[in-house]
Formats: sequence, structure tokens, C-alpha cells
Amino acid sequence: MRNRLPILFLLVFLLLVAACGGKKTPEARPGQPAVASPPPAVATAADAALEKMRQEVEQNPSAAGYLKLGNAYAERARYSEAVEAYKKGLAINPNDPAMLANYGVALYQLSRFSEAQAQFEKALKLQPDDAATTYLLGATYLQMGNQDQAEAMFKKALELDPQLSEAHFGLGALYALQGKKDQAIQEFETFLAGPPAQDPRAKAEAERYLQQLKGQ
Repeated sequence: MRNRLPILFLLVFLLLVAACGGKKTPEARPGQPAVASPPPAVATAADAALEKMRQEVEQNPSAAGYLKLGNAYAERARYSEAVEAYKKGLAINPNDPAMLANYGVALYQLSRFSEAQAQFEKALKLQPDDAATTYLLGATYLQMGNQDQAEAMFKKALELDPQLSEAHFGLGALYALQGKKDQAIQEFETFLAGPPAQDPRAKAEAERYLQQLKGQ
């Protein structure tokens, strides 16, 4: 299992919905999975495997074990439990940038934005050239209404990694909120022309919002 969660375009598209005159959809609220729930039998087996993993980690605690457990919870959209796992891991190793960043993502998904910001900032003090975490901090700033800081972080993320397409999505959302339609369209088109985003929802969302922007 990877140490880092996928780079999310998180929920910045929720902000863009309002900017484009659309409505927020229930399945897109923070803390909810964006995909259909697995069949009951699959869910039961997965829950049993997670519980077994939790017991094993609790019996032999380690930072790596709690990171793996937290990631497993997060990938099942069980963010509150992911938060607790990451906290226990950080109690063992408070200087793990991946743990801090993933902890921030879980907090973000719970709409605990100021706490998420703090974790992303801690991670960046340890790894200041981490483009993904820089982007995540920008997305958090955007949700908190700190538009200037969000723009600065998205641009910095692209300086660190020009191939990080999620940052173009973030800039598109920001410019749409600011009424800068032409710049928003340019960023979304750049996003769609670039490398595929890690979040499978991103392409469809970008295309939908680009269509809305061009229809204004």
C-alpha cells in the first residue's frame, strides 16, 4: 500500500458550482465518498480486514503501521478513524511528512480546514519542495476564503512540478470564483490537456464546469 494518498482535487469544485450558478450535489459533500458504496458482502469483508489490521497495529504499534491503517481508513472514506490512526502514528514519529500530509487530507474531508492547514504547513516545513502538499495547502486556503494565498500556493506547486495538473484545476476554480472567466477557462483547458489527474472525478468535473463557464 502506498504511503501517500492520491493527490486529490479535493472539493474545490464545490466552490465552482456556486460560482457557475449550479447546485451542490449531496454525494460531493465533505466526508462522503464520491463513488458508489460496495455491495454489502464486499463491505463486510473489507471492514473485517480493516478491523484485523487495526488489532495487529495496536498489538505492535509503529508509525508505519498507523500510516498504513490511516490510509486504509481514508481510502474507505472513514475519515474520523483515519484521523485517529494518523494521530497515533504522529505520536510515535511527529516528523513524517507523508503522515502529516495524509492527516491533513483526512481533516480536510471532515471540513476541519484550519487543522488541515496546520498539518500541511508542518509537512512543508519538513519537505518544502513537495508540490503535492503545496497544492493541498492551496486547496485548503481556497476553502477557507484566503484567495490570494490559495493562488500563491497553486502557482508555487506548478513551479515545483509543472506536471501537477491538479494545480491548474485549483486555479480554474479560483478564477471562476473571482469572475475571471477567460483565465478560468484557460486553466481548465490546460488541466484537461495535461497528464491525467489522480482523482478519477477530476476530468468529468472539469469538463462540466468548463461547459458552464463557456455557456455564461
